[in-house]
Amino acid sequence: MLYVDSSVLVKQYIQEPGSPAVQAKIKQASLRPQVVFLSDVGYAEVFAAFARKFRENLLQPDENDRVQTQFQDDWLFTIGHVELTVGVLGFVPGLVRKYPLKGSDAIHLASALWLRDALRLGKSFGPNPGVLEFATSDKQLKTAATLEGLSVFDPQNP
Repeated sequence: MLYVDSSVLVKQYIQEPGSPAVQAKIKQASLRPQVVFLSDVGYAEVFAAFARKFRENLLQPDENDRVQTQFQDDWLFTIGHVELTVGVLGFVPGLVRKYPLKGSDAIHLASALWLRDALRLGKSFGPNPGVLEFATSDKQLKTAATLEGLSVFDPQNP
């Protein structure tokens, strides 16, 4: 299983440093059903990243339409959603006390920790979901995830 933060997932659609590693990792993870996960907050963050790149003229109109459509299709049909439930949000206060995380980063880490615990408690995410890996390139988020016992994949330093 692969949990991606939104900045990593953007690399799936737009060529940036780390894009080839992300594309290979997601392709590998996608060989099993519903093993790439993103928090619901990531949905807004990915669209906001596309809009920012479009405003900064880093995406042409046709590219912008293509990446938005592709992400929307993936969101609807292939990406597993981690909802902002009480169970996920319950991790946030402790995480922000222990680590210097932005609010959205705390939600991403909390979502991954909820997935990890759900797996340990026997929740089914399809046949043989494998080990949970947390994908991020953010230094503080990487450090916090590692200290929380998650296996971390950094596409900019695979």
